[in-house]
Amino acid sequence: MAVQEHFEGFDVAPDEESRSAHKREAQAIRKLVEKIANLGEQSFKSLVLPQDVKEALLIARKLKPKSDERRRQLQYVAKLQRAYDDSDLENQVNMLGASSKEDPNVMKLEKLRENMISGGVEVVNAFCSLILDTDRNKLRNLVKKAKVEAEATTDTEAPKPNSRALFKFLKQEINRAKIEIPSELLK
Repeated sequence: MAVQEHFEGFDVAPDEESRSAHKREAQAIRKLVEKIANLGEQSFKSLVLPQDVKEALLIARKLKPKSDERRRQLQYVAKLQRAYDDSDLENQVNMLGASSKEDPNVMKLEKLRENMISGGVEVVNAFCSLILDTDRNKLRNLVKKAKVEAEATTDTEAPKPNSRALFKFLKQEINRAKIEIPSELLK
């Protein structure tokens, strides 16, 4: 009588990642790269990317949006990005918020923020007269911190949390008041 030996091939977890999991990961990186390629200019510049990935993305951003050349270039960027950890990049993109293609007011809000930082009290007063129930003290503190931050850092690609907080506050206030940003605040 033959003795049957026990097969342990399916009892242990596989040592390597399954093909499906690998494909899902590659697809997620490809979507992230496409999202980065569609960001506005200022948001894109604020990202900290490996040099080779950034150069490849710059090429992709110059190509026509729905072309095969762009699709292939983005696949190449995703291939380059797989060599690096993408969790940090994903956090950076999530911290940015909406892009100018998703929200047309983003460029106006960025201009308003820059005017507040450089213009000071006059722009803050004009904004507060536009939205009367704005927390003036919070706005002034955010502008002051963003101004100090802008003067302290000469590196344009350095993260600026105070400037980002000012942007978010302005966006909240304008969305809450449901108004358009007047052109006199954007000069």
